Amino acid sequence: MSDVSQFKSRIYVRKRKTKLTAEQRAGALLWQPAPSLVRETRVLPSGLHVRFLRVSKQKLAGRTLLFFSDTHIRTAGVRGFFPGVRQRGGTEWLTTAFRELFEAIPMPDCIAFGGDLSGDAAWIGPSLDFLRTIPSGPEKFAVCGNWELRRRWLPAERWRELFASAGFRLLMNETAEAHEIQFHGLDDAKEGDGLSGEAAIPRSENVCVLSHNPDVAAAMLLTDKLKGAPLILCGHTHGGQFRIPGFGAVLTSSRFGKRLEYGAYRHSSTGATMYVSAGIGATWFHARICCPPEVLFVNFC
Repeated sequence: MSDVSQFKSRIYVRKRKTKLTAEQRAGALLWQPAPSLVRETRVLPSGLHVRFLRVSKQKLAGRTLLFFSDTHIRTAGVRGFFPGVRQRGGTEWLTTAFRELFEAIPMPDCIAFGGDLSGDAAWIGPSLDFLRTIPSGPEKFAVCGNWELRRRWLPAERWRELFASAGFRLLMNETAEAHEIQFHGLDDAKEGDGLSGEAAIPRSENVCVLSHNPDVAAAMLLTDKLKGAPLILCGHTHGGQFRIPGFGAVLTSSRFGKRLEYGAYRHSSTGATMYVSAGIGATWFHARICCPPEVLFVNFC
């Protein structure tokens, strides 16, 4: 079977979900919320929130990274509440927000996208046009989300070509190095083959793992594959999209429930840091309650 046929086969056949093992459930408890790692939040005029995360890793001191995820670009806009922002449909609001973003922050060394670019096949082209508006200079990487794979729009290799046309290198269970950071992108946990990517993770203290879904990264730490990784960046949960003050997410799309719903976490055994982003867009419900759109600026020190 050709490589492309293997990709298509993997995408088009929905996987049967397996139950979490007792070990996996226990392992998820090792992730402890670490909100103090987010040193600052800046709100741009567009309403986009910029979270500033500090990660201690002397070998990477001075390196910076911008991470964003879950844009879900489509015709329908996103309504915000308490307080919130009205995100217009398409790419107009997003393009304005990112222009403000790059005027407000230092240009990062690297930019990483966490998957779920478009919410509609008709918007794939304009979504890629949006990616092309991001300034050149930083090294850019991306991983597939479940929406890239579940909708059967395109085979995986075609996504690789399209992201490349927008200046992003798509990583699917593979590693690429930039500015001494070894980015390892995992395939999606729900619709791809993310768990098989653990064998390719380099044994290095300079690894930044990109995983659309936090579930697969949590499972890998149980096998000791990510012990040396200083940072894991994820999206997918949208922070619940609807949040209640003092309670958090009403619903999540994580098999670990609210354990990995949103924000900064530290693994009590390995010391790894993971950030689960609330992302930018919305899925089936075109609203975000107490959950503003956000990007993450990482400063290694």
